[in-house]
Formats: sequence, structure tokens, C-alpha cells
Amino acid sequence: MKIWYNLIYYFLLSLPIFSQDNNNIIDLSIAEKIYLQLHSNAYAMDQDIWFKAIVTNSENHIPSNLSRVLYVDLIGPNEQIIAHRLVKLTQGIGTGSFEFNKDMPTGRYLIRAYTQWNRNFGNDFMFKAYVDLYAPTQNNDKAPIEALSVLEKEHGRWNVTGQLWPKKMGSDNERQVQVYLDWGKDKDTIKVNRKSRDLYTLDYEIPEKLDWITLTLATGQGLRHTKTIVLNNPPIDLQFLPEGGDIIHGFRNKIGFKAVGVDGKGKMVQGEVLDGIGQKIATFKSNHLGMGFFFVEADSTSTYSAKIVYSDSLETEVTYPLPKVVSKGSILSLGRAKDKIRIQVESNYLNDRVFIKASCRGTDYYLMEGPLREGRLSYHLPSSKLPEGVIVFTLMDEERIPVAERLYFNESEHDRLDISLSTDKKHYGRKEATKLDIEVSGKGSAPTTTDLSILAINKEHWHQGKGETIRSYFLLTSELRGELEEPDYYFREDGPTNYNDLDALLLTQGWRRYKHPIRRQGGRFYWPQQALEIKGTLRTGFPKRELVNGADISLVTFGEAPSFYAQETDSMGRFHFLLDDAYGKRMKVLLNSKDQEGKKTNYTILMDTLNRPKVEYEPIISVEKVDPVARAVVKAQKERQKTEAIFDSLYGVTQLDEVVVEGYRLTPERQKAYKQFGEPDVIIEGDVLRSKEKKWSYGLYSILMFEYGDQVTIEQFSDGFMLAHVIGGRGEPTLLVVDGKLLTKEEYEFVPQMPPGIVESVEIIKYAKFFVKQYLTVFPETDPLEAPTLGHIISVYTKGGVGIHGTDRLAPGTMESTIEIFSPEKEFYAPKYDRPAEDSQKPDLRSVIHWAPSIKTDQDGKASASFYNGDIPGDYLIVVEAISEDGRIGYLEKKYSVEVEDY
Repeated sequence: MKIWYNLIYYFLLSLPIFSQDNNNIIDLSIAEKIYLQLHSNAYAMDQDIWFKAIVTNSENHIPSNLSRVLYVDLIGPNEQIIAHRLVKLTQGIGTGSFEFNKDMPTGRYLIRAYTQWNRNFGNDFMFKAYVDLYAPTQNNDKAPIEALSVLEKEHGRWNVTGQLWPKKMGSDNERQVQVYLDWGKDKDTIKVNRKSRDLYTLDYEIPEKLDWITLTLATGQGLRHTKTIVLNNPPIDLQFLPEGGDIIHGFRNKIGFKAVGVDGKGKMVQGEVLDGIGQKIATFKSNHLGMGFFFVEADSTSTYSAKIVYSDSLETEVTYPLPKVVSKGSILSLGRAKDKIRIQVESNYLNDRVFIKASCRGTDYYLMEGPLREGRLSYHLPSSKLPEGVIVFTLMDEERIPVAERLYFNESEHDRLDISLSTDKKHYGRKEATKLDIEVSGKGSAPTTTDLSILAINKEHWHQGKGETIRSYFLLTSELRGELEEPDYYFREDGPTNYNDLDALLLTQGWRRYKHPIRRQGGRFYWPQQALEIKGTLRTGFPKRELVNGADISLVTFGEAPSFYAQETDSMGRFHFLLDDAYGKRMKVLLNSKDQEGKKTNYTILMDTLNRPKVEYEPIISVEKVDPVARAVVKAQKERQKTEAIFDSLYGVTQLDEVVVEGYRLTPERQKAYKQFGEPDVIIEGDVLRSKEKKWSYGLYSILMFEYGDQVTIEQFSDGFMLAHVIGGRGEPTLLVVDGKLLTKEEYEFVPQMPPGIVESVEIIKYAKFFVKQYLTVFPETDPLEAPTLGHIISVYTKGGVGIHGTDRLAPGTMESTIEIFSPEKEFYAPKYDRPAEDSQKPDLRSVIHWAPSIKTDQDGKASASFYNGDIPGDYLIVVEAISEDGRIGYLEKKYSVEVEDY
């Protein structure tokens, strides 16, 4: 059966896939592009994160109808998901928000967005953006990694020491934490024991003369924190990337370069290129992002090097070797000549005809061919013949085998939306209304329906080209791997060197994310999600558990009003319900099954569950130089500790490390659960539990309440809900586990009535392991710093693993559960001052004045809006981002000012 299923699975993957709404063929190599427009990259605790989502296909940026559900996560500095949103997409457009609060930790947050379809292609196809959260007052508490120092114990032996405070990450007290060390040439992983209640001390021997070392503190609860310490003022990392891949003898070679600091950021440099006898043959100067290019007439009999003569971060002079010159090779050069792209091939290797292919986002546009004359071929291609964005030029030999590849950024006005915006005034008074009119058009094309977002924000709070915009994301960032510093810098109208800077970027960071065809990754296949859905399989009861095909299965959803759905299971025993839209946190559902004759049967209903992608958080490396005074102080402290240890040994005092009590022998079935939650303090076997059952007992909780009141108390609420608490300690919370799985809070209502007949055992775990992690799993909306560090678990094991739904209070073949539904859309609130109101005298100190995420233009391409300003004088920006039905992109910034009235 398993082999036959796999054959069917791979056969299905070899066929074209059809969407459910319009029967258009879906190409398995086409990933979606996902963009979130954020109004800032820095937030205060009293601000919300407003976002607009745009999902398009990757080829032509047409808003996608493939996926209609978007998942958006807010991930905190401790690398845990703080909040989650399920966003409804309509023609590729959706909106949402996250709310901060004063109890959330400051630091760097990651916002990521993905569709189920894009999970087929790996994490590179998620949208990711980092934002910073700031507190109104400086937090002087210790950081998770503190007091790093490097000491020379003796000649050739060095130690890095420091203090670790994992509790500052929201971690519970653990006996040990892990530390990952990375110094470029090698790595190591060590365990560090707890020194006192919250403090762990690091002492690690390192090789001599390291430039830097990065430490990552990791707890057993999945929390992480990274810090880098600089030891010997490392030189700048200067990389050289020749245009042809190699520096080739006899040609004038264009060589891109990139200067990067230890923090991974570009560093502005200026320097000289030297030949083998030390003579200067060229100079180079980077932009402020550390990138640029220069030219060298290469000779394979010579070697070449570069020397930085100026940098704001270089403290020691270093010479950098250039790549070795090769005697044979080919160069594909590109340049701009007014409205044309100049293409030139130079080769001392190819002798006959060559081919040059021009493609963009997986579509081939031109195939040029011609003979090499004296090793050279030139061609001019009108830029208007190609779309705007990253163009891939591929040089092929006469057998059409690729020889070289070069990326080029093409500008094309025909692919842009022209946005004009007029305001009724240039200068406004405080709390005065701003009225604006917008008109969208395109070069040589009729107006088309366009979706606009309008943001009005204090100019001081705008990222000013250092963040992402709709044009930088779709045309550049989404096409390149790795981080782009200041992505919108390359599109600023006030940038006189944009073309050269873009060319340097594509020379040095030309690794492409969207290499076509895009290959699916992983063994699991994710279908495009068109709506809220419930999927699963129907099986016979224990122990056979066979798939049931052709059975009737019905579904009732309990949203604002109940809805009913019905279908038959397919030949693989599967069901798949597409649901009507519903908004809120979760929605209760009831599934019921019958056999082919319409009779109730004790079938087992298994709903598919979908795990969230693994969090890949890239923390900012905080560089800390070693203070020589601190080094001396710590060295003296170590000497004092050594003296104290000798003194204690002389007087018979034995210093012990932390004593670890090993656990008793575990059965294989429960070893995993005990490792995750801890070993039980009390075990109530199922037979003993049933022996105490009374005639009036109505479920598991009634027996625990009356027969085990010394261990468990049951709290009852007016609506009938019951909550179990382990007695002990100081009233710490209690979580529930069934068959080794931590229950969600929505599942708690199903436990009280579990029939004792299905219970194998009840185990009480007092002061469970990793309780913060377990608690945040059940209550993810909780601030990690506010989560209880101590707590208990009641763990129930059922016969045959039937779980909480193996109860006799439901009819056979019935299942109750809850599902995630669309997040409600929060309306952006802004006060109106068109009439006197009680709060009109209250100071209006907003930085975000207006946010309208989705406005449709009319048939003439026009739209209008209005909003009221606040009380803060200064310059403001109106930012308009637009995408049309045919995939064209538009962006506009317009400045206006709010002034203090003269009296």
C-alpha cells in the first residue's frame, strides 16, 4: 500500500496542476513574490505595525490568484513567534497589523510572510523584514551576554570569559545552557553550568591571535542571543569579483569589489591597485556601501594586489591579493549607451560563432548570435525591448553551452506607473485638513485598475531610502540572494551615481534567488491555498486503522452563524473542505462521518495539521572591543579565585560542582515525553482510576476532584468550563498534556469529560522542565518576560492513543476541534477636527498621520483622499505605492509641511 501510494504521489507531481477557480495551469517552477509594505523600520511601544501585503507571480508581477491566504509572523528578539496573523488575499492584496505593548522586550523583531505554495521552494521565498522596538526610557538591565574579556593565561594559551544571563531572554532556570562559538576558521559548541540562581559563567580556551569570536547563547527552550567580541581589530574583508569570472590575460578587465566589516556591513574604502613590483596601476573608491569597480590591463606573468589607503574603520594597513590572472577565457561586458544596452564579448578561447541570451524572471526575450572577429563581438540592444529589472545575459559557445553569465539592471519607463499627486496646499497649520488628488497613468497604455496605498508620516520617522519599498523589492531585492543594505537607495531620484552603484551591486552580489526553473525543495508538497480549509483522512478504528473511501463526511462550523458542508471521502480516504470566510481568533468545528449506507460507524477522523516553518533569525552582531583595563581586572579576579581554591584545599574544604541526580529507568514509549516535560511525581494508573469511579461520575475531572483532592483541585466557572490545578508551590499555573502532546488552550474544554475507560494513566509533573517554552506554546500572545517561570503539568495517556476526542459523549465517527481563521482587519484610527470636540484641545503627537492601505483608482486612473494633521510642526511625506492589474509598479514621495501659526 505504501509503495502504491508513493507511485501515485510522484505521478501526480509529474502532471500539470490546475487551480480550483479558473482551471489555469500552474507551473511547478513558479514561486510567488510576497511583499509587505511597512510604514517604518523603527517603532515605539505605543505604536502599531501596519502592513499591506502584495502577492504576485514571479514572472510578470501580476497580482496572484494562486494563493488567497497569507501567513504573517512577528518574531521577537528571543527568536520565538510573538504574534501570528492569517491574512485574506483578494487578487493578491491583503492588509493587517501587529500591536506592541509596554511589556514587550525592546530589541530587533523579525516580520516574515509566506503562502503555503511558497513553502515548496524553501525559506528564501519568504518575505522577511527586521524592525526595531524602542522603549521610552533606557533599560539598564544586564544583557544576556555580558562582561566579555580575553585573558592570556600563559604563553600561547588564551581564554575568553564572560557572564551569561539567559533569564533576560525569558528563559527558565536550567542546569546548563549551550554556547556556540565561531571564529571564522573553526567552530565549537560547549555547555555552561549555572553558577548561581540566574548567572552562568563562561571560561573557554581559544587559539592565540584571533581577530574576533562570535558567541551564541542557546537555552533548552529555543531562545537565542548572539554577540561578537573583537580581539585584534580585524582588517576589512575586501573581495574582488572579475566581470568574466576570471581576470584574463591581454584584456582590459572590469573588476568589482566589496569591502565588508566584521559586522557584515559595507565599509567605504579608497585604495590603490599594485602590480608585482609594487607600482600603482589603478585606483579605486567605493560608495558608502563599500562597493565599486575598477579596470586592470592584465598580464598573466604578473601578480596584482590592492592596498586600502583610506577607510573610516581601518586601523592597520593590509595588502589584499587579487585573483590570479588566467591565460585563456571569455569576458561578457555590459554597459549603457543612452537608450541602448551595449553588449561586448571578448575571448582568446572561443574561435567561432557565439550566442548571447537575454532573459528576465525566467522568460527568454532575445537570442543573439554572431561570429567573433579577432576575438571580439559587439551588439547594441534597445533597452525598451526588455522589461524593467534584473536582466540575465548568458554567453554560450557554438554548441550553446553556457560560458559566462552577467547581470544587468535595465530601466524601462514603459513598465512603470506614473503617479502624479497634488495637495490643496504646500503648508498646513496644526490639525488642519490635507486634501490630495492622485492620478495614475502608464507610458503608451490606457489607464488600468490600480491598487494604491497612501501613507502620511513625519519625515524624521521615514527610513529615507534605507528601507524596502515596492520598487526596490519587486525589481531588485527579490531577485538577489543575501541582504541588501539600503535597497531603495538605488532608486532615489537624488542619487547621481545610481547606474554605477547598481552595476557594482550586480557585479559583487549577483547571486540570484529566482534561478529558473525554480526547484521544489523538501519531501512534502504544499498545494496552493484558496480559502480557509479543513483537510484530513478517515480511517477505521483501532487497531486496523485502514483508509475509508466513499464515506459520507459532514462539517458544521460555528462562526457568527453555523454553516454546514458535506462531501464523500476520495479513493485515498481524504476529505477537503473549502470554507466561507470567517474572522476572529479560532472557530469551533464539528465533523461527523457515516459509512456508504448512511450508518454511523466508529471511524477515526484525522485532521491535517501544518507546522509553522522553522524560525531563521539573523541577529545584529554587536561588536565589543576588549577593554585592557577590564582585562587586567578580570585577570586579577582569576588570581584571587585560584588563591582561594588553594587556601580551601589546605584547610580540608572540597569545592563541588553542581550535583546532578540521574533519573530512573525510562520506558522507550515515554522517554521522549519525560525528556520534554520532566519525570512525573505522581502516577495514577488507569485501573486504579476506574476503581474509584462512582455511578454519578461524569468524567475524568470528577474522579480527580473527589478522589485525589490532595494532588489536584478543579476550578469551576459559571459557564461550565473547568480548569485543573496541581496542588503545590505558590499557585503556579498548570498545563495539560495528552499522549505526549501539549494541548492548545482551545482543547482544554474537551478534557473534563474524558471517560475513564480510555485512560491508561494520569501523571502529575510538578515544576515541569522548560516551563516558559511550554507556557508560551499554549499562550503565544503572552509577553515572554511576563511568562511564569515555574509551573506544573497534568499528563494523560490514553489507550491506543485515541486522545481527547476518544470520548463517549460524542457519537461514533464524530470529532470536535477548533481551527485558525482570518485575523480581523483593524481600522487605522485618526482623529477628525472638522467640528469642535472634547479632545480637540488634547495635543495630537502622532508620527503616522494617515494610513490607507488599499484604494482603487477609477476608470480614469484617479483617486482622492483627505486626512487631518497633528500638532507636531515640521516636514511630512506622503508615500504612495501602487501596483496595477497587469503587474506594473509605481512609487511616489511628496513633501509638505505643518507650521506653527503666527498670532
